[in-house]
Parts: sequence; structure tokens; C-alpha cells
Amino acid sequence: MDKPQIIAHVQKSLNFTLFDVKWVPCSAKIVVLGTHPRGTGALQIYELNKGDLTLIKECEKEKAIKCGTFGASQQQQRCLATGNFEGKLDVWDLEHTQDAIYSTKAHKEIINCIDGVGGLGIGEGAPEIATGSRDGASNTKKNRNRYLYFTS
Repeated sequence: MDKPQIIAHVQKSLNFTLFDVKWVPCSAKIVVLGTHPRGTGALQIYELNKGDLTLIKECEKEKAIKCGTFGASQQQQRCLATGNFEGKLDVWDLEHTQDAIYSTKAHKEIINCIDGVGGLGIGEGAPEIATGSRDGASNTKKNRNRYLYFTS
């Protein structure tokens, strides 16, 4: 018992390729991101309920989603920033996932990684999102107002 142990609490089979999973801040929910076999994006929200994961929202996007972060979102808003295979940075309101509340072409190729800071009350200054891509570039975007207006 000297070594740490990882115990599976719950497992769920999916019908798409999973690339990223994130806990929704201050909740018992997770967001699952990935791609369907036909190349479209998968965004699903599950809630941990009595030892099982219950699907509460599912939406299919035009392009596959590679990565996501809540790091630049305030806890009350819980906006999810994602990077996709087309190089787009999208920000989603999880209550209304039909259309992104902000979208920009951040890279020429796939966004492989994304992270954010400032939105959860950690650090100082405006919330910022950093992305990295196969195109060799890394970008940082800053939130300049309540909703997401970014500058490079």
C-alpha cells in the first residue's frame, strides 16, 4: 500500500474517437470531445449520477474537436474553449451549444493543445487562452470584455 492506486469509478463506451475530457468547474459533470468516424466533431456532456454517467447533452459539430479548456472562463459562465482540426478556436456556452459564442481561425492547421488562465480567479489580468498547432505557431488570445473579444 505504499504506492498510489488509481481505481476506476465509472466507465463508459463511446461510439466515436475521444480526444479530450474535462470536468465542468464546480459540478459533477464532464465534457467529452472528439471525432465521429465521418470526421465531424463530437461534444457530449455527462453528469455523474449515482455511480453512473448520464448523457445530458450531445451535439455534433462540422469539424472534429481535438482539445478544450475551461481555464479562461469564469466559474459562473463555464464557457468551454475548444480547438479543432481546421485550426479554429471556438468558445461555447454549455447551456446553448448550437452555435459558438466566439469563433476565430487561430491556426492554419489542427490545434493540438489549448489552455487558459485568469478566468477561474487564478492569477491576475484578463483571461487568456493559449493554443499550439501543427503549423508550428503558438497563439495567445486575451478576453477584453465580459463576452469573448480576443486580440492577438
